[in-house]
Amino acid sequence: MPPSSTQNISLPSELLRLIDEDVASGRYRSASEALRAALRSFYRERMTPEAPHTFRVNLAMTRSEQEVEALFAQAAAGMAQVDLTGRFVRVNNQYCAILGRHSDELLQLRMQDCTHRDDLPHNMVLFRRALETGEAFEIEKRYLRPDGSVVWVRNAVSPILDSSGKPDSILAVSIDITGYRNAQQELRESEALKGSILDAALDCIVSINHESNIIEWNTAAERTFGYSREAALGRDLAELIIPPEFRERHRQGMVHYLATGKGPVLNRRIELEAVRADGSRFPVELAISPISSGDSPRFTAYLRDITLNKQVEAAQRETEQRLRSTYEHAFTSIAEVDASGRFLRVNEQLSIITGYSREELLGRTFIEITHPDDRGADLDQFRRQMAGELDAYALEKRYVRKDGSTVWIELSASRVDDGSGKPLYGIRVARDITERKRAEEHQRLLINELNHRVKNTLTTVQSIVFQTLRNAPTPEDAQTALSSRLIALSKAHDVLTRESWEAASLHQIVLEAMEPFRAQGESRIRVAGPEVRLPPSMALAVAMALQELATNAVKYGSLSNETGKVELRWSLDKTNSLAHLHLRWEESGGPPVRPPSRRGFGTRLIERSLAGDLQGEAKIEFALTGVVCTITAPVPDPIGAAV
Repeated sequence: MPPSSTQNISLPSELLRLIDEDVASGRYRSASEALRAALRSFYRERMTPEAPHTFRVNLAMTRSEQEVEALFAQAAAGMAQVDLTGRFVRVNNQYCAILGRHSDELLQLRMQDCTHRDDLPHNMVLFRRALETGEAFEIEKRYLRPDGSVVWVRNAVSPILDSSGKPDSILAVSIDITGYRNAQQELRESEALKGSILDAALDCIVSINHESNIIEWNTAAERTFGYSREAALGRDLAELIIPPEFRERHRQGMVHYLATGKGPVLNRRIELEAVRADGSRFPVELAISPISSGDSPRFTAYLRDITLNKQVEAAQRETEQRLRSTYEHAFTSIAEVDASGRFLRVNEQLSIITGYSREELLGRTFIEITHPDDRGADLDQFRRQMAGELDAYALEKRYVRKDGSTVWIELSASRVDDGSGKPLYGIRVARDITERKRAEEHQRLLINELNHRVKNTLTTVQSIVFQTLRNAPTPEDAQTALSSRLIALSKAHDVLTRESWEAASLHQIVLEAMEPFRAQGESRIRVAGPEVRLPPSMALAVAMALQELATNAVKYGSLSNETGKVELRWSLDKTNSLAHLHLRWEESGGPPVRPPSRRGFGTRLIERSLAGDLQGEAKIEFALTGVVCTITAPVPDPIGAAV
């Protein structure tokens, strides 16, 4: 292959003058056209048999054949001469460089042998027409190089005529336009890709020129705004899709950018309203990018209908607000904890339950506020839960409040995982069940107390029945005594039942016990003493004792006549750490009292059973003026404190 280097050729001044004259006269449009005509004339005259010794060209191109030969060989453009069959008869260095072949190789080939087969048919049509008409033509086509590569050329082809005016050969001037054609192909592919992207894009893509006229409007824009591409192109963007109140601001922004090259909304995402063809408004997300294009900038806007996004965001805000309100105002405590059990987030109810502020709880672990006896069970299940072995668990346990008091809670613990199933944090929902626990404990105590009291009552009834039947002179007396004693027991039970068997008022016990005997006269029984609440066992014992004393007073003592009286007084002594009840029954005005020859059931009931039940002392004295009974017993605190 010949070297592709070229050298500059200086044309004779006479030739240059003649070329300038021909161009000035209008015979040729340019110097290159005059030069091409001179070359054709040169070859025609050289190939004429009649004048092999004459070298004449109508432009007197040169005085030296060697100079013309040098001009042909070293021309910057590729030049080739072919005969009427297309066989190369002459090629220059640049033509060899374009085809990638040596001149000796080309002179063995035809033009057809080097032309791409897809371009050859059209090339041959033009070639034959030039031979028939003598007219020049231009063609862009591909040559095949020996290495298989393709080179695009633009050929200016002119027939060389003989003396009779008929073509006897063809001259082609070739320029390598491979780079240009590749660029054109890349541009076409780029435009095709751009078109595909525009059509396939989910977002609206709208381009405008510096006058705000629309020059691009993709399928998504058609679908979103309701204007076809044909209807949108050339329209003012502001008038088409911008709400009226924002149009002037848009125009001022364009003017500002053209003057300064700056725009506050360029190259950033903003949200605003747009208008559809039907006049409806909707929210869009907009991004605008300027595109430099010579002296006239262009702008491309990317718009996305975010109506659904806004609806979803509004729904999410409503849901979040509802959840936040539920979270904050729930009657149960809600807390989020990390894998170590440390509080990450807590609601107000947990602060209420524990007595700690939110700030004090955050950073603590739930173990720190859990009762020591309950830590093991909770911590074991929590560790299993965060290890993925348990999804959720529930238990009852105690928190130790800030003030040191204990509160019972019912806990439900669950876990939140990430997308891969790895635990993120735990959720612990708890409610205060302290009152329920107290109620359960109270119920348990009541049941136990009931069992105990029923047994005691049955024992008492059994003793009453046995002693009454044993000491009564007649069945009628036994029936009367038994009935009154059981009624007294029943009324004491009534008082305790009204007080939920927690404690009974001594004053109320006295009133109930004395009620059957007030028929003897309201003023004959005097009662006085402070308010004292007695535990159930003491209340029953005192009630039975008063019933026995009153019954004996009616039968034998001060209430057996019309003038006798009973004075019942009590007091509470709190001089010591343990309060003591002092109760005194004193009769007067009745028949003279004679000490009994033997102690009856009533006396034993008071002095023995009552003393035992009260864990105190009970003593009966048979004074001549009337029976006196004194009872002294400790009263458990705090029941006796309400005086």
